[in-house]
Amino acid sequence: MYYGAKPMQQPGQDTSYPAIIDTGSSQLSIPPDVFEKIKNEWSAALPNLDCTSDQTFCHVADSCENVAPKVKPVGFQMSDYVFEINPQQYLYKSSHNKCYFVIHKCRLPGKNKNLFLIGDAFLKHFYSVYDFDQDALSLGINKHSEGKVSMYKPGERPDNLIKAMTGEEVLDVNFDSFVQVHK
Repeated sequence: MYYGAKPMQQPGQDTSYPAIIDTGSSQLSIPPDVFEKIKNEWSAALPNLDCTSDQTFCHVADSCENVAPKVKPVGFQMSDYVFEINPQQYLYKSSHNKCYFVIHKCRLPGKNKNLFLIGDAFLKHFYSVYDFDQDALSLGINKHSEGKVSMYKPGERPDNLIKAMTGEEVLDVNFDSFVQVHK
């Protein structure tokens, strides 16, 4: 997992965790040790971040419009690609002038706690092809999500990605391409 360009897990040093594509979930659950790292990054940017009063979600008593510029995109590496969503895609505006983070610590019991559960906050931006005969999953960016999400090879994150994702600049990437993330 990445926070902006910063890896939250170091290849060869940190544990690699399995991911489950969960079409029945609206959130993104991540392993507890990875969550603690990203929570620390959010806390540095948002001193009023509250991750204790709600049982599942961190939130800030502010509008998501004010929160989004202070936090960075998050990326999930699956196979040979990083799939990145910008803050507007993982922040949720509540009716109580709070901004909730839909990325949270996985609370499954036992060995299942160390899973990435990839739900709708991510999936709605990527066209997914499930090939059960070949035991393969392929992902590509949905047309309606151009500029909101990106995909790139690890270590090849474009320098202008933040500007491209906020609409300040057009990113020259073929969004119609698909990559196989599991076989």
